[in-house]
Amino acid sequence: MGQRILLFESDTAFAQNVRTNFEALGATVEIAGDGQQGLDLATAHRPDLILLSIELPGMNGFLVCKKLKKQDGLADVPLVILSSEATEDVFEQHKKLRTRAEEYLHKPIAFADLLQRVNG
Repeated sequence: MGQRILLFESDTAFAQNVRTNFEALGATVEIAGDGQQGLDLATAHRPDLILLSIELPGMNGFLVCKKLKKQDGLADVPLVILSSEATEDVFEQHKKLRTRAEEYLHKPIAFADLLQRVNG
């Protein structure tokens, strides 16, 4: 795989599970526990894929998505939004925005299903 993946996730157990599984496939995974930390990491080392949880401390994932999609060099990075709380209506509203994600997934999600969705 060889990809650099940036995971915005405050649920450490979920984050470690995702990291372990992607690293077993040869990917490098950086984990950001909050929005600002993740934005800093994305700017410092452009990822090949961003997995972004909506439920983050300080700055929610929708705002982070907007900031990432407006940044030169990061706007074209595939971005998957993950949420344990958002409804389909919330996802549909966000899909209508100019700064939308490529994919919207509900947590918990099995790693095999996540991998299938990100590999499209």
